[in-house]
Amino acid sequence: MSLSAKPSAAKQHAIHIEQLRKSYSEPAAGDVHYIIKDVNLVVKGGEFFVLLGPSGCGKSTLLNMIAGFVSKSGGNLRVDNIEVDKPGRDRAVVFQQADSSLFPWLTVRENVEFGLRMKKTPKAERRSISDRYITLVGLNGHEDKFPKELSGGMKQRVQLARVLANDPAILLMDEPFGALDAMTRRTMQKELVQIWRETHKTVIFVTHDIQEALLLGERIGIMSVGPSSNITDIYDNALLFPRDVASPEFYSLYNQIQSHFEE
Repeated sequence: MSLSAKPSAAKQHAIHIEQLRKSYSEPAAGDVHYIIKDVNLVVKGGEFFVLLGPSGCGKSTLLNMIAGFVSKSGGNLRVDNIEVDKPGRDRAVVFQQADSSLFPWLTVRENVEFGLRMKKTPKAERRSISDRYITLVGLNGHEDKFPKELSGGMKQRVQLARVLANDPAILLMDEPFGALDAMTRRTMQKELVQIWRETHKTVIFVTHDIQEALLLGERIGIMSVGPSSNITDIYDNALLFPRDVASPEFYSLYNQIQSHFEE
């Protein structure tokens, strides 16, 4: 597939968010504090959408609400027109710290196949699926290694392969490359774009890095500084893949977004 071509999802897995709120209360003071307030967003099936904002603005809270890990305080949150009130197999989260999500006593292949074993997938089918995704994330030859024998980037590849092996419709990615060195992070960004274009998944990716947002996203939603955070603007990113950080078009869009945070 040409990297300049836009994939079309075989099935729509759209996310609809209307007036979504998350709050906590201080009973002693009788106060209600909003983490996010009145968020409205539609993410199309097969889209790569980036949530961009500074640390502490509620990006991860919103992502965890979409995942079903955090309950809403108000508003509507639907996936394929079904209200989200708990985690589901249609959604999977990729975290920043792969160490905490991998089983250290299992090999790469066993980690990738873990969810399939829980679903009692036949052994031959498990092997076929794990072979596919181990190859897709570039871990051929490392199938029998344990997490302690892998670099940070390789551990993230294992986490991603395990998520993909379970075939979720939606990938929710919470700054997954934030703990990696700059060179490994860039490699992983390129590989993620390739994987997205091959699998046609819907992706919501959280980051505080403008360059990363521009390298990955088709659209970029800007989260305001909290409290009561919201998505204040959405930028369309029509730059063709592979994206060049040195191009005038990239630089221009970078400056537009940067100016937003300087206002």
